[in-house]
Amino acid sequence: MGRIFRASGVCLVVAALLTLVGCAGSLRQNYLRDKAADHVYRRPLPDFWPDVKALLKEQGYSWKEMPGRFVLETEWRDSGGGTLGPTSSSRFLVEGLTLNSGGAILRVMRGNRVAQNIGVGNVDQRIATGGSQRAQEEQAQARLDSTTSGVLPTQQNYARDLELELMLLQRIDPASAAKLEADAVSAHP
Repeated sequence: MGRIFRASGVCLVVAALLTLVGCAGSLRQNYLRDKAADHVYRRPLPDFWPDVKALLKEQGYSWKEMPGRFVLETEWRDSGGGTLGPTSSSRFLVEGLTLNSGGAILRVMRGNRVAQNIGVGNVDQRIATGGSQRAQEEQAQARLDSTTSGVLPTQQNYARDLELELMLLQRIDPASAAKLEADAVSAHP
């Protein structure tokens, strides 16, 4: 009986430690994203803007850029979906700003949209008989009706993408990103 209680106690301690490790990892990741959101780059924006484009290209995005400004908007990129299932896609709006106090910041907004394809055919397919002009027209319409499909209204939302901002920080300013990671470990061991 004592062995069972000891084994149970050991299992509880191990489970608690694993939970704490998981929580600490999540807290560290949240800390990193929050700090990346406030990061001020000490390099001039024109020096690292090509790094922004390179990361987006690696992620599979193409974009349109606002001339004379550090603003770009990616094209929608499909994330998948089935023939009749929901299809999702995403895009980014990235803006770089030079601060009056010196330095530069990046802000990334991510847009997500979901569209639900629907098939409305095969509900009322009529088969006309006979060889008259009207019967042929009804057959043609029945075939057209059987292949009709549509899309339910698209849902879209936009939010700041701190994950991509963190990835950009790690790419553009690895020394600052490493310091933030060390700070995150200290804050959430």
